[in-house]
Amino acid sequence: MVEESAFKRDGPLKKRYGVGLLGAGIVGGGLIRLIHEELSHYQLPLDIQRVGVRNLSKSRSFNLPASLLSDNLESIVEDKSIDILVEAMGGLEPARTYIEKALQAGKHVVTANKYVVSESGDYLERIAKSHGKQFLFEASVAGAIPIIEILREGVIPDRIHGIHAILNGTTNFILTRMSETSESFHDALSMAQQLGFSEPDPSFDITGKDGSQKLAILVSILKGQPCHPADIEIRGIDFLTPMDFRFAEKNQWRIKPFAIYEEAGGEGFAMVEPILVPVNSVFANVRNEYNGLCFDCQKVGRQIFIGKGAGELPTASAVLSDLSKITSANGSLPAVSLSRPMDGKVRFRSAVESPRLSRFYVKCLKSSDAARNRKISEILKTVSDRVDDLEDCQASAEALCVVTTNITRSELYRLLNSILVFDSQAQLSWLRLLRDVA
Repeated sequence: MVEESAFKRDGPLKKRYGVGLLGAGIVGGGLIRLIHEELSHYQLPLDIQRVGVRNLSKSRSFNLPASLLSDNLESIVEDKSIDILVEAMGGLEPARTYIEKALQAGKHVVTANKYVVSESGDYLERIAKSHGKQFLFEASVAGAIPIIEILREGVIPDRIHGIHAILNGTTNFILTRMSETSESFHDALSMAQQLGFSEPDPSFDITGKDGSQKLAILVSILKGQPCHPADIEIRGIDFLTPMDFRFAEKNQWRIKPFAIYEEAGGEGFAMVEPILVPVNSVFANVRNEYNGLCFDCQKVGRQIFIGKGAGELPTASAVLSDLSKITSANGSLPAVSLSRPMDGKVRFRSAVESPRLSRFYVKCLKSSDAARNRKISEILKTVSDRVDDLEDCQASAEALCVVTTNITRSELYRLLNSILVFDSQAQLSWLRLLRDVA
């Protein structure tokens, strides 16, 4: 017989929160394991009431009573026994609509959905505030790294004027494999999917869209004004070939998937693209599914954060962190704001207009036409470090390659256009080199 005293607790009993979960995939399944299987190092007053899934017959990574699963997601949003809705479906719709309905119904909402937050976060925050509820999204950026908390709470008491970050664990995993094991792009992607670092449809990862959504969220909080993914120039990683990695290795560089925000003259420039960094830099050694962020601060210099940015439990732990915020303060904690004034408004401009000088690695595939190759070589040498030294315009059996002097991005585009004017079929690619990155 169990003693009654076994159920007694010291101090007042805390309110328990009914949780409804939409989605039980990588993130949702991880959260269920943290709560239901008590994998977390601390337990919260949470009761999983219902879990919405699209396919009831699918096998799951968790052990949860089948009676809690439902394919009627709308009914979960409307369920009055649910105090907190956790959205882990992904995608813009119907996730955005479910979040809005839950907030309108007076529920707190926690999401890992960077698509919804980057597109409609400011609007959803206003709804949450009008109903005295929380709309929290720590898991939408950088997985287990509490970067939203760091920004919104002003943990760094300094003006932040730049962000250099690896925000996509999938692309970082792929580029790490291609660099270290010489795997092809498709083999590395397949491995990322097998390990759960990538969705079955990886297009948002490899095109840079995922990174642009995450960067938009960070910049919006940092600047206290909406930054839309459309304000960010993106380039994917699927154009990279083994030749690029061999060239990088020869020059003591590594190729990394960066999300960058820079300021100059009251204007902001944001971009997501693969970047060359020195092998001895911190970011060169942020490997596989790990994320890394560097804030360029005015007084205290660079502040760097590294942690797991993809995978089941790292991302689910960020969701659990937001749930903890709600339960620890009975939901009265001030909401995260995407429009919190931090250090002055900026005008967001296209990355091509940035005045920043950089060096670029430019590659043009060779053809069987020797005269054509010589002409393109002459054009490339006009921006190489030493135009009279052919080592800076390295010719291989496959391509002409050059590392430019310090030029702007607009000057790079003029160079590429001059080649295309001469040969409209020229196959060109390029990477920016950041020597002064952390």
